[in-house]
Amino acid sequence: MFRRDFFKFSMFSTIALNFNNLQANTSFNKNNNYLKTTIAICGAGFAGLSCVKRLKELKPNLDITLIEQNNSFSSCPFSNQWLTNISNISYEDLNFSYYNSINRYNYNFINEKVINIDKDKKLLYMSNNKILKYEYLILSTGIDYDYEKIFKDNEKIKECKFKAPAGLKPGSEHLTLKKMIQNFKGGNFIISIPSGAYKCPPAPYERACLIAQYFKSNKIKAKVVVLDPREKPASKPNKFLNAFNTYYKDYINYKPYTNFKDIDFEKKEITFESFDMLELDYKTKKLSFEEANIIPPNKANKLIQLAKLETNNGFAKLQEPTFRSISSPYIYVVGDAQGQYPFPKSAQMANSCAYVLSEELISRLDNKTFDYKSNLPGNVCYSMITKTKAVSIMHEYSYKNDKLKVKADVSNISKEVAQTAKAWYFGLTEDILG
Repeated sequence: MFRRDFFKFSMFSTIALNFNNLQANTSFNKNNNYLKTTIAICGAGFAGLSCVKRLKELKPNLDITLIEQNNSFSSCPFSNQWLTNISNISYEDLNFSYYNSINRYNYNFINEKVINIDKDKKLLYMSNNKILKYEYLILSTGIDYDYEKIFKDNEKIKECKFKAPAGLKPGSEHLTLKKMIQNFKGGNFIISIPSGAYKCPPAPYERACLIAQYFKSNKIKAKVVVLDPREKPASKPNKFLNAFNTYYKDYINYKPYTNFKDIDFEKKEITFESFDMLELDYKTKKLSFEEANIIPPNKANKLIQLAKLETNNGFAKLQEPTFRSISSPYIYVVGDAQGQYPFPKSAQMANSCAYVLSEELISRLDNKTFDYKSNLPGNVCYSMITKTKAVSIMHEYSYKNDKLKVKADVSNISKEVAQTAKAWYFGLTEDILG
């Protein structure tokens, strides 16, 4: 299949079609509705782009097709700085065209929505009535929100998405949050953090710091109230707690052992359960608010379910120590959608895992063995604490007695780390996007 044909296909409408109608109306032998590729990659985020880059570096002539429903790349890393105007991060620094990546690494790109996957027949069904036959499939589809775990009413879910967006997916959620922060006049700004695994563990705590920095710099009488079901922050706990108590003592109210229960937008009231240390029991409480950032529980993107892949706690189960789905040896899952390994759902981890996966897949195509346990991913994650200072954490993984172990190293809060963070971010985006 020539690249110009793939670009032509991307011009079709992205309106999602009913799966049964798609099967009935699609011909395999006319109108070029039936496409073929060696490796199909669903999702052009950090993981998907890193996969295609590394695969092409290792085998330049490999036939790869990347399918992405969005027509541009939007970044979550560094978005909290843009939300709060605390640095010179611009909208253009977070949003990129796929054009340079496609031309640099010479792969097929389809700008469409995948609406179903037949893992047994190795077929992808797209919203433009096209069907793509693959030999190997990489799902780098990211997360979905699981609002149903906190709300039973669909109307409440819609209202919460619109009025108190989670902000873990770039795009309209970030635009809404930015307006909320810019227009804030005073009172309580609520950030509710979910239990379980979620995208970018330090993001809500960094956001709390930077919103507090914004309030402090603009002399706004306000509190950032952080509702956290955990005993302490999910990432870099000691550093964040130190920051809350030193830099933002009068601006951040951190509430551990606290579970979000409900939100009333008309009354401007949050209902939550907080653990009472004296009575050793949870007590239901209410709190008034002006704006809220409600982050619901996370789960893997719905394509994991459509492909009928086995999951655990909402995320894809894998065949250890590989990135192959436990449900199909021809499907790989990488990035935020996987739930087999205790890897943080971060951009750097997505990039690192994508490299390992790509090297294993090339070895597989060449009929060579690959030792996953000697080629483990690593992670580094930066969090801004103030306008000029940041903290980082590094994760190093190893196997001991067939069990995956992790060693974490947390830096001090410093200006030097903030400078390194900026170099890391622009280096990574340049590497995969050009």
